[in-house]
Amino acid sequence: MRLTGATDPYIESFKTHWGEDNAPYYLQTSPEYAHKILLSRYRKPIYEIARVFRNEPHGALHRREFTLLEWYRPEADYCDMMDETEKLVRCVSESLGCTEWHSNARENCRAIACSMPFERLTVAQAFERYAGFSPIGLDKRELAAKALACGSRVREDWSWNDIMNCVLVDRVEPHLGMERPTFLMDYPASMASLATVRHNDEGAVAERFELYICGIELCNGYSELNDAQELRRRFELDNKERLQLGLETLPLDEGLLEALPSLGKLGGNALGFERLLMLCLDLDEMGQVMIEC
Repeated sequence: MRLTGATDPYIESFKTHWGEDNAPYYLQTSPEYAHKILLSRYRKPIYEIARVFRNEPHGALHRREFTLLEWYRPEADYCDMMDETEKLVRCVSESLGCTEWHSNARENCRAIACSMPFERLTVAQAFERYAGFSPIGLDKRELAAKALACGSRVREDWSWNDIMNCVLVDRVEPHLGMERPTFLMDYPASMASLATVRHNDEGAVAERFELYICGIELCNGYSELNDAQELRRRFELDNKERLQLGLETLPLDEGLLEALPSLGKLGGNALGFERLLMLCLDLDEMGQVMIEC
């Protein structure tokens, strides 16, 4: 248990109270914060096969309790982590005797040969291909107009990120990883989470990626942010959005903020272990491959 939870408005922690002072504690949604505090003291590659908990409805691809393979590598960036993730996915698949990835958890999914080369597609490229526009550099009004024009049912009083996520789910995600494994990369800066942000000709983008195979999102990786002042700002924005959504605001992890400047250059990734097993074993529900502790 931890004294703080994830401030991300789209990740809800389980909360309990414990001890003589009945203090609030949270089940971990990821081992990320603890890993980074450790990495600030011992700059070595680290990994964990971690049991994590998120307060969300059960479904084919979601469980309140599941397993993350999370790892970090000093002197690496998100491109290095994509290289490593591709090798890992192929190695796990080969060890399970899998020659094709397949699952009926997504509609219209066909089997994908494990020999298929992985694609790297920026968010701008994916939106242009499947929604007809790039969201990078658009203000909220422009984004809402583009979203409505491509058929997504959004409202102008939604936040920029809510509109963006709606188009992503409606128009883009159904196509990702359906022909071959696809890394979706270079997210809008407002969706950076704990990733570093760089500026290109179109605008600011986060050095973040997610891997899709057969339409299933497998992982979330970054060039890790090491600017404590910027992370504090993001945490505070998260809590502001949580308040607007009627959610509990959460205390900031001061231990993580203190550790951040010592991280240096760092690549990280968190991969859903059960989702990868589903694809390798041609199964349709996470419950079919859950590891009992």
